[in-house]
Amino acid sequence: MVNLVDTPGHVDFSGKVTRAMRAIDGAIVVVDAVEGVMAQTESVIRSAIKERVKPVLFINKIDRLIRELKLSAPQIQERFSQIIQDVNQLIFTAIGDDSDLDWNVSPESNTVAFGSAIDKWAFTVSQMQQLSLRFQDVIDYYQQEKVEALTEILPIHKPILLMLIESLPSPNEAQPYRIQHIWKGSSDSPASAALQECKANGPFIFEVTKIVSESRHGLIAIGRIFSGTAKKGSQVRVSPDGPLQRIHRITLFMGSRQVVIPQLTAGNICGLIGIEDVQAGDTVTGQSPPKGMIPFEQITYINEPVVTIAIEPKHARELPRLLTILEMTTKSDPNITFSINEQTGENLLSGLGLLHLEITLNDIEKMGVEILASDPIVLYRETPIRAVKSQSHTLSPNGQNSILVSVHPTSQEPLTEKVWHSDTQGNRLIDLTDTQVSESVRQSIIEGSVWALERGPLCAEPLGLTTIKIHELVLSENIAERGRVELMAMIKDAVFGAFEEAGMTLLEPIYEIQAIVTSEYLKEVSQVIVAKRGQVEHVDYKGTFVSVNGLLPVSESFDLADVLRSKTSGKANWQTKFACWQVLPESRLKLVIDSIRRRRGFI
Repeated sequence: MVNLVDTPGHVDFSGKVTRAMRAIDGAIVVVDAVEGVMAQTESVIRSAIKERVKPVLFINKIDRLIRELKLSAPQIQERFSQIIQDVNQLIFTAIGDDSDLDWNVSPESNTVAFGSAIDKWAFTVSQMQQLSLRFQDVIDYYQQEKVEALTEILPIHKPILLMLIESLPSPNEAQPYRIQHIWKGSSDSPASAALQECKANGPFIFEVTKIVSESRHGLIAIGRIFSGTAKKGSQVRVSPDGPLQRIHRITLFMGSRQVVIPQLTAGNICGLIGIEDVQAGDTVTGQSPPKGMIPFEQITYINEPVVTIAIEPKHARELPRLLTILEMTTKSDPNITFSINEQTGENLLSGLGLLHLEITLNDIEKMGVEILASDPIVLYRETPIRAVKSQSHTLSPNGQNSILVSVHPTSQEPLTEKVWHSDTQGNRLIDLTDTQVSESVRQSIIEGSVWALERGPLCAEPLGLTTIKIHELVLSENIAERGRVELMAMIKDAVFGAFEEAGMTLLEPIYEIQAIVTSEYLKEVSQVIVAKRGQVEHVDYKGTFVSVNGLLPVSESFDLADVLRSKTSGKANWQTKFACWQVLPESRLKLVIDSIRRRRGFI
């Protein structure tokens, strides 16, 4: 049985791609024959290699090379060679120093297929050799308007299945090398052995990669069985030490159809019905997890939410239902975040981009709640302008403990110091003292630092790219005087004091943009990027097309589609993806701060 997972290609849904990678062992990377390798191709390959998912390549839309660009057979083959070379360079870069992986793709190894999905034909080199066909023959079929005959000779499913069977690993082959990268438990434990062996009679271990909510069945936890057998009626735990719950039903997804089955063995993907309080990324085990079992490594995302909208139900009576739906939405899609502005009472929904939010709102309305949404709001981060060490110790509220800290803009240099905590926003807590503290004290200080970084002093935006260093820590000898609340408040006050001395600024999110156009529109596309406070990094010439690559502030991207279509007569194709955070220009700082403070109800 082939477990096939289809994921959206748009960068706004890169989180779905990342979650799907955890459930699969091989990936068919689809590249447009005209546009070639784009920004999202790089993201997909990087995600695949990180999860140790083996890629193969399908070069699609060859019909456009023939019909629109009217390329000759040698020109088309030259185009193929360039795409394969570009993909292999991405694979090589993603693999890095792991010399054990030889996952380059090539036509000779049946890891590359060519075709046209819209016309339903495809081939591998070995198929063409067996049928004694040349690529010129494919061109002739188009010129003679005999595409249907081509589809009969080279049906698209055959080369795809051939690559799946011959070039991609089975679960039994893949799990031994994948587990050491996606699970951080002891390699000599019974749990590690079970995960690597992938046996039907092993202990039940399942990872959730997607949550679907249905009116009939409630939550369906979709994921992969890494060990054992999922059985209807069996008892399971969410995380090795969670409470017991019962599987009411097991489903296989056949496109839009669900097939209910009594059980399913390791290596397969299925849906479990009956498990509550579960979200994407959770580990589900049997009643008695194997010794040494810990949850799977947390799924990490390449992109992060940078766009927010304020939403409310069209009818106030629907608010409780909306909040329930939003809770389910954030469980099923961790790239969607929801919060309530305490000052204004606004319901704030954040996503990877406008399309991501539009689709999410559409899904909510399908559940029966009409939504009113605001214009998009960009998320910013506050950060210190310079490194500053506090001039004096900060006392805990009871005066029995003290701490001396410094705050710094986070450096990209490798760390040699003792890192107590770090997060995805580039924030770090570093201990420079020689003080020996208990785990409870350490956790209290970490929680206090996280608390301090939740809202900055400028306009209550979260902190980003901020490093806190602890230089001195003096604790009361009396355990009762160094409680959690005292220590949390102490470091929060110390950090905010250092912020005042350091001076603060805002970071704005930046997109990486890649636009593909014919050379006649190169000037227009470059002008659009520059006019929107962006910069053109480099231009790559790809035959009759050029790839314009640059950086663009997220705040300038909301009307990008309209502007690019207008300037290029609708002939531009582009992708944007989150690239980094950059310091907001001084000329815009006051305007943005005032706007945020006004929205939050501060002024």
